[in-house]
Amino acid sequence: MFTKVGTAHVYVADQDRAKAFYTEVLGMELRNDTPLYPGATDRWLAVAPKGAATEIVLFKPDDGPSAHYKPIVGKSQAITLDVTHIRQLVADLKAKGVQFAQDVDVQPWGTFATLIDSEGNQILMVEEPGG
Repeated sequence: MFTKVGTAHVYVADQDRAKAFYTEVLGMELRNDTPLYPGATDRWLAVAPKGAATEIVLFKPDDGPSAHYKPIVGKSQAITLDVTHIRQLVADLKAKGVQFAQDVDVQPWGTFATLIDSEGNQILMVEEPGG
C-alpha cells in the first residue's frame, strides 16, 4: 500500500546556494544534507516546509547517470507549493529580493504566483480557493 509521496526533486547547479535560498529565504527546514556516497562532493540535500511529509531534494545532476537532468536546471519545475496568505507571502518574498516569473493571479482553481529560485527554476505557489 502506498502511504505518501516521499520526495520531489528540484534540479540545481549549486547546492549550497540552493540550500541557503530554500532555508534562509523561503524558511524551509533542512531535513538531510549528506554525501551521495562516501567521498562524494555532491549531496543528498532535502528541505521541506515545517511539518510537511514530502521533502524537496535539491539535486545537482552529475556527468554520469543523472546527466540528462542538466538541461532542466533553471527551467519551470514540475512542483507546486501549497501556501496560505499568498498576497502577503509574495510581498514578503519580494522584500527579500525574490523574483517572480508570474505575479499573483486569481483563477477559479486557486490563486497562484510563480517564484524564481536561486538557480533560475520556476516554482509554482498555489493558495486554494477560499484560502
